[in-house]
Amino acid sequence: MTEHLDRARELLKARTTTAYGDRLATLHWWIDPELLALLGPALAELEPTDATAVAGVQSSGYLLGPLVAIHLGLGFVGVQKRPEPDGTITLAIADGILRPRERVLLVDDLVDTGAQAHAVRGLFRRHGAEWLGVRALMALCPSEVSADLGVVALI
Repeated sequence: MTEHLDRARELLKARTTTAYGDRLATLHWWIDPELLALLGPALAELEPTDATAVAGVQSSGYLLGPLVAIHLGLGFVGVQKRPEPDGTITLAIADGILRPRERVLLVDDLVDTGAQAHAVRGLFRRHGAEWLGVRALMALCPSEVSADLGVVALI
């Protein structure tokens, strides 16, 4: 377990760069095949979970979520970002995809402000699911936001 986490953290830190000033260039994370192979196990092993499903938000969550789900032997719930006519984005899941009281773990690359994870938590609760928190590659949000959302990050 520690080997996955330590090596994944090392590679992730080495691949984390910025572009356009202080904006993270997260696309650099996906080019390293060793890092990519370690991400599912490392995120799955960050902290024990009794999840019954893993979820991810379009688009990076669609890459990372299945890697974690496979490692845990669980299914994956894709959260879509649907553009609205007024320019806003609505988060949505397919009707009936979550069973009542499903225990869902969200996986994402970056938790910046926590706003997206907060919205996903509300979506899952409206569908009768239990929120188990977030496993992320990196968290930049304040510690009180991390605590509220149950964010655990590699770095």
